[in-house]
Amino acid sequence: MGRIRHRNPAEVREKALETAAKKYDEGCLNCSASYLEVAKKNGATDKHIAHFGMDRRGFLKFAGAVFAAGAAAATGGFVIPRIAHAMASTPFGGMGFFGVDSCTSLVNAMGASMPLQFYIAEVGAGAYGLDCFDPATAAQVGPDFTHGYWGLSGPAGGDSSVPTPTDPYEYGKQQALAALQAISQLPGIGGHTLFADVEYGFGGWDGTTPDQNVALLNGFLETIASAQYVPGVYISNYCRDNWFPADYAPKVPFVYWLAGGELAGTMCAPCDPTCDTLTPVRDGWIATVQHASFGGQRAALWQYWLSDSGCSGDFNFSMQAGYQTFAPVPVGSPLTPTNTPTTEPTTTPETTPTTTP
Repeated sequence: MGRIRHRNPAEVREKALETAAKKYDEGCLNCSASYLEVAKKNGATDKHIAHFGMDRRGFLKFAGAVFAAGAAAATGGFVIPRIAHAMASTPFGGMGFFGVDSCTSLVNAMGASMPLQFYIAEVGAGAYGLDCFDPATAAQVGPDFTHGYWGLSGPAGGDSSVPTPTDPYEYGKQQALAALQAISQLPGIGGHTLFADVEYGFGGWDGTTPDQNVALLNGFLETIASAQYVPGVYISNYCRDNWFPADYAPKVPFVYWLAGGELAGTMCAPCDPTCDTLTPVRDGWIATVQHASFGGQRAALWQYWLSDSGCSGDFNFSMQAGYQTFAPVPVGSPLTPTNTPTTEPTTTPETTPTTTP
């Protein structure tokens, strides 16, 4: 694990406002709004905005609208600007959305002015679970933006809380039922996308065949879908290429969450407040990640930074807001446009509170 350089709120506030003004000047309004939200959470006031808004009337107006939106929110409710809320139904417009997963604490998630817009928590595992649900991180983004994943054990099973049946499909189904039971007992998770985390760490993948792996994952996906959840799969390129056939095509669509990849960890560290993480992540998505596919689905999320690279957290990007659900992106659907907004929104950013189900 890397060490985080902790900054006090004043330092975080100043850096966030400086970057917000810079991003506004570059024409990326959603980037600017994200940094303004971080500044606000670290005590920024209209006086602080004025300091960075000298000779920038457009930025002063935009920042004032973003700050006013937050002030109008009901206490205890999570709010997002209307411009971001609109992007939830138009996932390929704008800058995109940033979130964290697993054991990432709230302090680490936001410690260097990073926006925090969704969270994906571990709800359990077939074996060797990490108990990775951080209530503070979930509360920060709100239940509608908090989703879950299950550490999926492979067909060989292991030291498991879920007994291993002989039939791989049945084992996948039983793990899905256990995941659904677990997520029902976590009120902080209101999102309805439930991922299978497919990797070595949860055991049972040594010595198995592609046919067994396919049957097990199908059992999980179909059971999750039948429960009216949107199923998803978190998987690295290595596991995808070595454990599943190239023509794998399950019966139900799922949300493909790419773990790592060739560009992961190459951008500015998300815990480094001296440089820009958002833009290279967005650029990497456009250049490479959005083209990745598995099981007939294109990547909908990208874990671009793993805790092993430092920062004591796992950081993610998506062109979808993750409001209540993430959506599958079938191969052949339109790609992300390469441009970002260059004009102010046609309506003043407003707030839309979400409520706990």
